[in-house]
Amino acid sequence: MAASERDELRTLVRARANALQTEAIRSGGSIPQEQLEELRRLASLAGIYDAAQPKAPRRRWPLIALFASTLVIVSILLFVRRRSTEIELDLHVTELGFVLPERQLLNEPLRLGALGISGLRAIQLPRGRSSEAATLTSGHDFESGINLAVATENQSRGEVGLPELILPAGTHVSFKKTDLPGQYRWALEGTGFDLRADVVGPVRVDPEGGTGRQLTFLSPKPVVFEPQSNDVNLDLTFLVLPQKLPPVPRNIQDLSLLRIENRRGPDGLPVRRLSTILSGSIYFEELNGQELKLRPGEDIRFESSEGEIESLELKDDGVVFQFRGSVHGITAGSTETRRSLMPTWLDWLKARRGFYLLWGTAVYLFGLIAGVLRWLKVPE
Repeated sequence: MAASERDELRTLVRARANALQTEAIRSGGSIPQEQLEELRRLASLAGIYDAAQPKAPRRRWPLIALFASTLVIVSILLFVRRRSTEIELDLHVTELGFVLPERQLLNEPLRLGALGISGLRAIQLPRGRSSEAATLTSGHDFESGINLAVATENQSRGEVGLPELILPAGTHVSFKKTDLPGQYRWALEGTGFDLRADVVGPVRVDPEGGTGRQLTFLSPKPVVFEPQSNDVNLDLTFLVLPQKLPPVPRNIQDLSLLRIENRRGPDGLPVRRLSTILSGSIYFEELNGQELKLRPGEDIRFESSEGEIESLELKDDGVVFQFRGSVHGITAGSTETRRSLMPTWLDWLKARRGFYLLWGTAVYLFGLIAGVLRWLKVPE
């Protein structure tokens, strides 16, 4: 029987049933027995035909597509990590490096016990009590640097100071505690440095590779330094530690918590990058301030970073600082076991969108279960 004929049979059954219903209502419930039997035979015929028809096979692709889409969504939530995240660092390190994205002030005037500078082309010494102003040149009067140290004369003590240091945009800066008591090395890499020192009273002047002498300056005078290359090292010996370095905050980028150890020599050992972390924590602001404590020497690296240093303190055993900003690609561990610390989308949703995550999951599961049940029960 064709599909059109089957539909005609069903239409005929409905028409006869409607007619008998009308007759029963009109006659108060009395209907001809012959018509009722005829309707039963027609209904039985339609039922027998439907039961004899082969059931159409269910298509499997909707269930496969539903499973695949669920797997993709769950995989994204569990394994795909956010491209960037907001963090706060509270760390104690032996060395700290960063890049200045804009021209800014690095420090306020500092009083020092000694100041050593290397990577110089020329040094302009001011006039002293018994000395004339002089210009020292690299390769003639000294090799590449000079050291200025506080001296005493007739119970008079001199002073050596580093004035405000304004650095141009793009300067790479690093702070490193040296092995000498109270001494830090500030490494500057860039161009356009305006470097000088303020001296007054008796000061010991020791050019590297030249003849040292003690000069006395009756009034505050500047010693001007002319860099020879893009790399300049300042060795600052503080009168007392710790030293806080305002102004803050400082806008920085490309924060580095690594130091380079050049082990090349007779054995040909390669350069290594070692962690400078002594202790501290990372706080993930987008995860409601979730804290991750760091172990000494834990290798933490950032693909890129941008933010503010909110405090910076030089201590006897290292640098203590606080950083807040946006970072990309936080990883930890050695090269062989490196792991990402970036939050997953599920972490982010749980911390930032818990209510929406709950309702979204409930609606999705309801739709998933309803679709499976419908597929199981209703043939195509």
